[in-house]
Amino acid sequence: MNTPKVNKINVNPKALQISKEQSTLMAIVATATVITVFCLMSSKALLGQAAYQRRVINARHQSANQLNSDIDNANNLANQYNNVFIGKDSQNIIGGINDSKYNSFPPNGDNGNIVLDALPKVYDFPALLTSMSVLLSENSIGSPSIGGTDQSTTLSNSPSGKPTATPIDITVSGTGTYQASEQLVKTLESSIRPFDVTHLSLGGSGKSLSIDLDLTTYYQQAKTVNITSKEIK
Repeated sequence: MNTPKVNKINVNPKALQISKEQSTLMAIVATATVITVFCLMSSKALLGQAAYQRRVINARHQSANQLNSDIDNANNLANQYNNVFIGKDSQNIIGGINDSKYNSFPPNGDNGNIVLDALPKVYDFPALLTSMSVLLSENSIGSPSIGGTDQSTTLSNSPSGKPTATPIDITVSGTGTYQASEQLVKTLESSIRPFDVTHLSLGGSGKSLSIDLDLTTYYQQAKTVNITSKEIK
């Protein structure tokens, strides 16, 4: 019986050691690579978070500064109101009695009420014509005629964050004495609602004058305060 031959494999201890060292080195390099990538990603995330927080803080500072400015403006407005409109003078700014108990009897009333009522916050052309008709009657103007263009279909009565005075043009004509015509102009000058006389024409004799007026008055939408929020990205 033949005995099988066994081939012997000679293992070089140095080669085995080098192979082990290479494996260890590769493991170290792989671990270092993973750690480096993780650190870079973490750094990017932290930098992004820091930039976001910085934007949030800046926005808060801006909001706080704006709020402080608004508070200062409100206090200044209150002081100006007290100094200018709440006075002790017997006469108001349009020549009437400066007392709030007469607010329903123009031109009497306190200055604060006069300013608040100066510009209607609703556009109402028919009401304007009615008021003007009453004013002409009170000043003894006969055969009154009032004209103008109703802009209710184009003008808005909705409150606005930045309202502005909107002009309304009307024409007025009638007859009366010179004294009545003079008193009409004075009444317009002392009206709580402002009237700009852009054209005035008188004709006839002193006892029977014809008067023609081109007037501009105004209305202003109510003001609304808009509180908004801003998303910081």
